[in-house]
Amino acid sequence: MGSFRLKKLWTAVVISVCLCAGKPAMAAVPPPEISARASILIEWQTGTILWEERGFTRMHPASLTKMMTALLAVERGRLEDLVHVSEEAASQPGSSMHLRPGDVFTLEDLLYGLMLVSGNDAAWAIAEHIGNGSASEFFKLMNQRARQLGAINTRFENPHGLTDANHYTTAFDLAVIAKACMRHPYFKQLVATKEKDVIEAESNVVLSLQNTNRLLWFVPGADGVKTGTTQAAGQCLAASATRSGMRLLAVVLDSLDRWHDTAMLLEYGFSNFRYVKAVSAGDVILTLPVSRSTAKRVPVLCLTDLAACIPRHVLGLRIEVDLPDRIYPCSAGTVVGQATLCLGEQVVGYSDLVTGEWISLRTPLRILACLAAKTITFLSSIGLL
Repeated sequence: MGSFRLKKLWTAVVISVCLCAGKPAMAAVPPPEISARASILIEWQTGTILWEERGFTRMHPASLTKMMTALLAVERGRLEDLVHVSEEAASQPGSSMHLRPGDVFTLEDLLYGLMLVSGNDAAWAIAEHIGNGSASEFFKLMNQRARQLGAINTRFENPHGLTDANHYTTAFDLAVIAKACMRHPYFKQLVATKEKDVIEAESNVVLSLQNTNRLLWFVPGADGVKTGTTQAAGQCLAASATRSGMRLLAVVLDSLDRWHDTAMLLEYGFSNFRYVKAVSAGDVILTLPVSRSTAKRVPVLCLTDLAACIPRHVLGLRIEVDLPDRIYPCSAGTVVGQATLCLGEQVVGYSDLVTGEWISLRTPLRILACLAAKTITFLSSIGLL
């Protein structure tokens, strides 16, 4: 009965996504014309690029740099840590949360100063704290983390984004960094905050901060992430918005009107694309026969969500699996194949397939144990035990 139900589930999944034939297609509506020199729009869950123009061109990132500074702070620091502001931190030029040498703030309050009002002083104070007193050590951590995330066309020379010839990135890399940032629950809360009061720990002086990201006030679903402006970089913005369970990330660099450009990209994405999850991680997709074991069949699970972001007007998703005819003894969680989500001839999503149970090798002792268990079950069913 169990195997029959598992087979039935697989059939139901296939029917639910194969509603009609269809070929891969772009959005029915062309993307809006925007002023940004470089831009990109991605779906957060799958990383699908929905729009890109010079997205892989090296650019000055301005204060979008601070996304990485904040990410390292929440990954490596403790929010309750007390941070002492140095003379060097307090004297950083440009945008500021107005720190003074000797001020003491929690790391959490400095993060609000970093991400809401884009404090260059807060960025330097955080860099010194996480870098164990050395801002230059923090820069190394920034570049190391960028490489780990796959932002391979990025180099950081400071924690705030003030112009430096050796400090650069791309719209794509910034989207990759923003995608990683928005996976962190605290980071999401931080960048969605519109206003915040922070307190200097020793004098109890209160600073009132307001987020520089105007999209939080006028774009439905807007929930992050960071503004940036320098003379060399122009107007920059990395923005996140979530509607009906789908989050989009837009990055615009060197824009003449970053608010308009980003809002138009987000509207284009929500109007023309949808996120589809065909099978959730951990769901049984089918069962396979087992050889050389006392077990007859083993459930096969999707290791990750089998999902895609596709144009709204296109149907015809189907699931294809690549699996052996049978499984031999192995541990639970062993990768045995792959499922792909296809739209026409295009692969739009995939997941490794793994065994859902431990498959033991058939031995005389295990055969006897299996027979004993079946005997006990039978005798219990007829009331003899």
